Amino acid sequence: MGERVQGDTWGLAKAMEFIERGPEIGRLRTALRDCAAARGGGVLVDGAVGCGKSEILGWVGEQAAAIGAVSLSATGSATARARPLAILGQFLDGPAVPTRLALALDRLVEDEDTTRAARRFTTAIHEAALRQPVVVSLDDVQHADAASVRCLLHLARHSGRARVLVLLARSLDFALTDPQLGTEFLRRPDLGRIRLAPLSPAGVAELLAVGPGAADPGRAEQYHELTGGNPLLLRALIAEHRSAAGPATAPAPGGPYGQAVLTCLRRGGTGMWRVAKAAAVLDAGASAEVLRRLADTTALATAQALGALSGAGLLDGDRLRRAARNALLDSLGPAEHSGLHRRAATVLRHRGAPAARIATHLLAAHQAPDPWAVDVLREAAEEALDEDRAHRAIACLELAAEQCRDPALRAETHVRLAEVTGRLNPHAAEQRSLGAPLTALALGDLPESSMTALAHQLLSHGRLDAARRVLDRLKERTDPRAEWVDHVESDLPLSWLRHPHPAAPSPDPVERIEAAERLLRISGLTDVTLSPLVAALNLLIDRDRASRAEAHAQALLAESIRREAPGWQAVFGSACAQAALRQGRLPDAEKYARQAMAVLPERAGSLFLGGPLATLICVYTEMGDYGAAAHQVNQPVGKDLFTSLHGLAYLRARGRFLLATDRVRAALADFLQVAWLVHTWGVDQPFFVPWRTDAAEALLRLDETERARELVAEQLRLCGPGGGRIRGTTLRLRAMTVDVAERPALLAQAVEALRRSEDTLELARTLEALAESYRALAEPVRAATLQSRVWHLTRDCGARPRARTIAHAYADLLPANTGGAGANLSESERRVAALAASGYSNRGIAEELFITVSTVEQHLTRVYRKLDIRNRRQLPAHLRSHLDWCRPTPGPRGTVLRTGDKPRGTGPAAADSDSHRQPQRPGEQAAVQVAGPAEHIRR
Repeated sequence: MGERVQGDTWGLAKAMEFIERGPEIGRLRTALRDCAAARGGGVLVDGAVGCGKSEILGWVGEQAAAIGAVSLSATGSATARARPLAILGQFLDGPAVPTRLALALDRLVEDEDTTRAARRFTTAIHEAALRQPVVVSLDDVQHADAASVRCLLHLARHSGRARVLVLLARSLDFALTDPQLGTEFLRRPDLGRIRLAPLSPAGVAELLAVGPGAADPGRAEQYHELTGGNPLLLRALIAEHRSAAGPATAPAPGGPYGQAVLTCLRRGGTGMWRVAKAAAVLDAGASAEVLRRLADTTALATAQALGALSGAGLLDGDRLRRAARNALLDSLGPAEHSGLHRRAATVLRHRGAPAARIATHLLAAHQAPDPWAVDVLREAAEEALDEDRAHRAIACLELAAEQCRDPALRAETHVRLAEVTGRLNPHAAEQRSLGAPLTALALGDLPESSMTALAHQLLSHGRLDAARRVLDRLKERTDPRAEWVDHVESDLPLSWLRHPHPAAPSPDPVERIEAAERLLRISGLTDVTLSPLVAALNLLIDRDRASRAEAHAQALLAESIRREAPGWQAVFGSACAQAALRQGRLPDAEKYARQAMAVLPERAGSLFLGGPLATLICVYTEMGDYGAAAHQVNQPVGKDLFTSLHGLAYLRARGRFLLATDRVRAALADFLQVAWLVHTWGVDQPFFVPWRTDAAEALLRLDETERARELVAEQLRLCGPGGGRIRGTTLRLRAMTVDVAERPALLAQAVEALRRSEDTLELARTLEALAESYRALAEPVRAATLQSRVWHLTRDCGARPRARTIAHAYADLLPANTGGAGANLSESERRVAALAASGYSNRGIAEELFITVSTVEQHLTRVYRKLDIRNRRQLPAHLRSHLDWCRPTPGPRGTVLRTGDKPRGTGPAAADSDSHRQPQRPGEQAAVQVAGPAEHIRR
């Protein structure tokens, strides 16, 4: 493979000699003919490094041999530059040098008089030219010693009537060039000058088409973009791609292209190398003055180096080409790379550059020891946040906190870092807010200006004790007569901390609700407003405004998605899930909760995870899908979860699941654990955590009616006359503690309260309790009417397994052989009438029962006649209880195992059969590992 690449490179070099070089080749042919005709002189070939000067000289040497000329060639080098007349010594090494000329050159090398050596050199060449033409060529003349250059210039000036051609080639790095050389070729008309430029895109396309193993000319733009038309880079790139035997891609690190770039830069000299490194590190349009300071060169050397880089095609506008920059930076060691970036940051700061640009170099240097660097990084972080570049802001703040030497400023930076981290990763934000900021607080290093923000963060993570410690410290360090109290009262989360207990004076709930809605309407979403916005959403949900809360949360969720903030997405997705659950929309709540969990970068050990996980447990429990609920309960959670507010939601959800699956004592343990925690933290509010009704329901199941009655009475007293959901739930449980004859009145009050609460699930439970009461009081028609309503509410909530259970439990509420309306209907007529009374159209009934529409109409006609009614609006409501829940046995995924059946339509049966989960009766559920600090419960 290496031999083939080398061969391809040589072939490409030969092909490049004539591509876009026609005029230059023509002038050199003329110079050779003039030389043979005793009209000698000199030609200076200018060009950037890699533009083909050496190839041109090689072609001239071949042509000289063709006309029988003696060819003397040499190449300047930095190592030999210190030795006078070193170039003349190289001429001795050429092939077929005449003996007399070789002896003369050998004597000249030892001559210490440059002027005498130049005359003697010219004489020796002219004597040799009497016998045959002589072509003298010197490549990289900018690296040749001055004595040799003077000898060659003397020869060129005095060869107008000799068969001598002096050919010099130099790179465009004028800082290393003898000024006399350029001046001499400008003032003498008999001395020619040729300029070699990089290839154009058309020239690159021609090369790709004619070179060995021709490539696709359609890639000419891509090749030109990578190389700038520099022939040396082109050869290396084409050879690299051909050796890879694949399509043209970005050059590989350390490959032929990268090596060619480094060769170009090093051959250009020290000035070009240093300026190129400065340009690579800055990677942006920088002024010549900035480059000069970073490269530590003179203004003239910087300008000359930029000209050389541009001539070599290495610049794209005012910056290095991307591939060339990568190759150059890859060649730098870590220490040099870091040092250049740090120096660039200093230079840019002195030039008044924006903070974001300076921060780029500080981040690349991985250090910011200068006193001004921390402020620049903090400013750059805020600018990045304005553009929603949270990752960039976090990187700036992390470096600022690491390099800061001022304890107060470092603590303030850590607080801000924890805030910003919440945009991306709530778990990481939890760790950061609990780490360095609290340590700084304990040491007295946390400034007052950061305490409120830290309290917000701790409260949003559910760390009540830590949040209170911060506020207590803030109160100690500020004047109590000042604005601290007013500030807390106007701040939703902090004022909630100030009035946590029911016995404490609390602001008017109506005013708080209005303040919450006003905050949600007018506040933009930022790291600072995140905690108040979430507190406002929770307040609306707790105060029976779940639909309003969901509308605001959906808008905030959409904004979080647009701004690519997964941490915020999880927070507001969880709020949407809570609001949907409170409204009884179980599928929506499940979707939101799963979305919130899906965007979390880290789940293990996250306190925030307790919120959406609790929602999922509640959703599946309410659906009656106890297998799915058990799966969520068995998900591992960290012990720290039970030390935060998120743990309260999780414990309640797990307790509700255990209660639904007849593990009543385990459920009661979870509810009492919640009670112990809220009392310990001082946040025992019925609207926040209604643990009393949870515990009362468990106690009723254990036949401990008196204890349940006490808890219910206490909750009624605490919630007062308002609070539809809490009051309705409490009244339902109170009804369960009195005689059955007294229950309907209490349950009717509960229904009235719940109608204003948006809690459809709790309303369905209360209506079911009322239906059960009527059934116990031997009023089956009223019970059937209510039960039909319960079934519809449960089905509409998406609780299909539970709806099936309800349907089966009440299928015999009004048996077909009992008296009353519908007793003399046939089974088919009763089934059609039940569906019609439930609101089905004739077509819907036909699809549901797999009969024709005509048959439906015939059945309804007979039903109307038997019941002595005129239309379906007069069908008795209790007929809905006669729905035939025992449809043909569903097969996999709801299909009916009967040939020729059509898919099910809408309605109760369709709603039931769509669910892929099978209901499980109590005692049949999967084993659940009830984990948690239940052993600490104290009654």
